[in-house]
Amino acid sequence: MNASYEDVYFDEDAIYMERNSRDFRRRTPVIDENTEAICDFLRSHSIAGGVPSAVIKEVFYPKWMTRDKYEYCRIKSTRFGVGLHDASGRDGGFGGLFSLTFTTATASRTFFDTLSCLKGPSLGTNFTLACPYTILAHYTELEWAAEYGVEESLIRVSVGMEEKGVLLHCFEAALKAAEGTSES
Repeated sequence: MNASYEDVYFDEDAIYMERNSRDFRRRTPVIDENTEAICDFLRSHSIAGGVPSAVIKEVFYPKWMTRDKYEYCRIKSTRFGVGLHDASGRDGGFGGLFSLTFTTATASRTFFDTLSCLKGPSLGTNFTLACPYTILAHYTELEWAAEYGVEESLIRVSVGMEEKGVLLHCFEAALKAAEGTSES
């Protein structure tokens, strides 16, 4: 590592990372709870959640995807001792990141366009962000991504600390708009 390591971390980024980490333990449970509520709502309106006519195919979230592997790494209040879980003593949540797939590209675009949150590729902010992940990450290699099951119209969401009810309303409105579409 001594031969190949190069410190390219921008000083200002390091300062902001340190400052933003000061209240991490307070923010994390809020983001976990918001994300789980949104994912529960969306999955209950998906094909994977048992609604055959839904426009959402799947909600990719550790609560349902490879949960056994996630549980192995998930912070448990009894596993690491006092201080590494939230103030209530609960185990860590499933995180603030999830992805969605849709039955049609039109439904995906409509959902994304209607979703009233900021749009962008960043993760880990205190506010909710959504992005058309596959388009941004694999635009020049869409066929390659598809070979590995990564759909072109996949949407990735990083959930923030907004009021849970406000977030749920935003996602409900986007879902209703997507449900109103039909592929021509």
